[in-house]
Amino acid sequence: MKANQLSALLMLAFSACSKMDNQPIRSGVMNNSAAEFTDTVKVALTDLGTGTYFGITGGLYPGGLNYPTLQYKKDLKSFASAIRPLNNIGAVDSTVGKIVLISLGGSTAGHMMRALKIKTKNDTSTNPFLKLIDCSDGHATGSFQSIANPNDPYWTLVFDAISTNTATPEEVQVIYIESEDSSQVISFPDRPYEAKNDIEAAMRACKMKFKNLKLVYFLGRTTTFSETHDLKQTTNREPCPYYNGWATKFAIEDQINGVPGTEYKGANAVAPLLTWGWYQWADGTNIPRQDGFTWQDSDTVDGLHATDVGENILSDRFKNFLLTDKFASIWYKRN
Repeated sequence: MKANQLSALLMLAFSACSKMDNQPIRSGVMNNSAAEFTDTVKVALTDLGTGTYFGITGGLYPGGLNYPTLQYKKDLKSFASAIRPLNNIGAVDSTVGKIVLISLGGSTAGHMMRALKIKTKNDTSTNPFLKLIDCSDGHATGSFQSIANPNDPYWTLVFDAISTNTATPEEVQVIYIESEDSSQVISFPDRPYEAKNDIEAAMRACKMKFKNLKLVYFLGRTTTFSETHDLKQTTNREPCPYYNGWATKFAIEDQINGVPGTEYKGANAVAPLLTWGWYQWADGTNIPRQDGFTWQDSDTVDGLHATDVGENILSDRFKNFLLTDKFASIWYKRN
């Protein structure tokens, strides 16, 4: 080996050792090949599993798992099975009743719902009683804090949308929500914990607004690309979209652990049951997800909002989840 080659190898080894001394390391498998990642690298929650981010275990559900277990699993099945067509006063009615699914949140939620609505209506494999309504807002409202405030003007928009679509609040049983905490805090875990509190407050408000509400599905957010686009709002720039998924994870774990203010069943229920839909965050192509999903700048028009092709990709994934998930398919899929 030549002297200059040996020198380069020694320098590389010294650099690697220095990094290992200064940062915690977790082992993981990505795309079926062994690799090591520092504890501070953003990895999709679904791939992080029992690995950690700043010392906190990943996965969508407790224990680094990506699927529900134990009593929560039983409750999820029970709640999904209880969804039936309701008429405009909230009574079960298989003649004129509807299963109303609404979207809450910002513009990205609206884009998803509009695409999903078309695909649901035109697919004979979906439940014919379904009625999807876009109640999101693309004008910087619809944050978790707005939803949490029962008197916020955003709620006027929501109820107007429901009425315009010939439905009533009593018919709403399922919500898909994609929103953000408006706080400027960006540290971890402070931001996701703060957003978690706002999510929980928003869910209590939803339970008050919709007496027959049973399930709320979260997808997290896609990654955004502020390096090439002028995303003025802090909440639209990474790491906030990544932390959004952590906030959802923490809120769901609170429900599973019976934290006061998150009760979803029994006489003391103050919230609907929160659960995951299809998790949509991916770090571009830097760390490809194990399921092959990637999200790139070219999938957006402005670093945030999806192109038509991007909307099709996301809505296809969500729809496939609703059709194939053992719990969501109970109410979304045609029997």
